[in-house]
Amino acid sequence: MRTQLRGRGAATGATMTAITAPPFGGPEVITVRRMRRPRHGADELLVRVTAVGVNRVDAMQRAGTYPPPPGAGPVLGVEFAGEVVATGAHVEGFTAGDRVFGLVGDGAYAEYVAVDHRHVVRTPAHWDDATAAAVIETVCTAHETIFELGRLAAGERLLVHAAGSAVGTSAIQMAVHAGATVIGTAGSQAKIAGALKLGASHVIDYKTTDFAAEVLRCFPDGIDVIEDFIGSTCLQRHLDILRTEGRIVMVGLLAAAPSPVNTVPVITKRLTISGFALRPQGIAAKAAIVERFRRRWLPLLAAGTLRPVIHAVLPFAAAQEAHRMLEANENFGKIVLTLS
Repeated sequence: MRTQLRGRGAATGATMTAITAPPFGGPEVITVRRMRRPRHGADELLVRVTAVGVNRVDAMQRAGTYPPPPGAGPVLGVEFAGEVVATGAHVEGFTAGDRVFGLVGDGAYAEYVAVDHRHVVRTPAHWDDATAAAVIETVCTAHETIFELGRLAAGERLLVHAAGSAVGTSAIQMAVHAGATVIGTAGSQAKIAGALKLGASHVIDYKTTDFAAEVLRCFPDGIDVIEDFIGSTCLQRHLDILRTEGRIVMVGLLAAAPSPVNTVPVITKRLTISGFALRPQGIAAKAAIVERFRRRWLPLLAAGTLRPVIHAVLPFAAAQEAHRMLEANENFGKIVLTLS
C-alpha cells in the first residue's frame, strides 16, 4: 500500500485512517490515507469501526466495473461492525458504547463511519466483531432475493450459483431451514464438500459438468427458483430448467455477455425474472430490509441455528490481499478485515 497504516490511536481529533481506491485497477491501487472523520446527522450514529466485511461490490468498485451510487464518497466498504461513539438528536434506542453492525452505501473501510440508525443492529453479546461484520450484507441479500423476490416456499427447489461465496453459503442454510431442496454450483471439490455440509442436496462442478443437464438429470421436472450471480450467458439454460411459474433473481453479472435467448419459455411457463442490488436502495427501503433481517434471521443466527461462514479474518492493512483472494475465488464464505 502507498501509505503506512497506523494504529487505532491515530484516529484522534477530526481525522481518521481510511481505505480508498482512487485510480481504478487491481488490488495494488488500494490506498490507506488520512482523511476527515465523518460527521453524523440527526438520524445517524457515529460508529468506531472494528471489523469490515469484504464484498464483491468493493472489488468491482475498485476495478471500475461497478460505479458507486450518486453521492457516494471515495472510501470503500458497505458493511461493518463496531461501537457507537455518538448519536444524533433524533436517535432513540442507541447510546454510546453499544456494539452494533450494519449497512452503509460507502465508507466502511475506515476507523469511523456515520450510519442511519435504522440500518444497524445490536451485536449479540457472545459474538466477536469479525462475526458481526460477516453477516448482514450476505443474509439481507439472500433473504431479499430468495424469499421476497423469489418467493421460495417449503417443498420447492432452489438453484444457488457460486455456492461457496458469502451469499451462497448463507443462502444454502436459509433455504434448507425454510424446507426447500438446494442445488448448488461450485468450482472446486473443497467448495462442493463445504456446500454439501451446509445442507445442499446436490452440488455441481460447473467447470466439468453442464449444470443444466445435471439439474434435469436429478430433477427431470425442473426447479422453482434460481439465485443467479452469473448473468446472460446462462439465461437460456435457466429458462429451460425452470418449472412452470419458476423465478429467476439476478444478483450479479460474473459472466455477463451478449447472448441469444429464446424467450418462449418465459411466456409458456409464466416465468418471472427479477433483479436485485442492495447497495443503491433508498434509506426507507434499506431500513425495511434490515428490519426483516432483524426479525426473521438474527434470532436464528444468534442461537447458532444458522452460522456465518468466515473464510479468513485479516488485519486492515491486508486489504490488498483480501481483494486478491476474493477475485481469485479462493474464499469459501466471507473475508473480514479487522481494525482492532
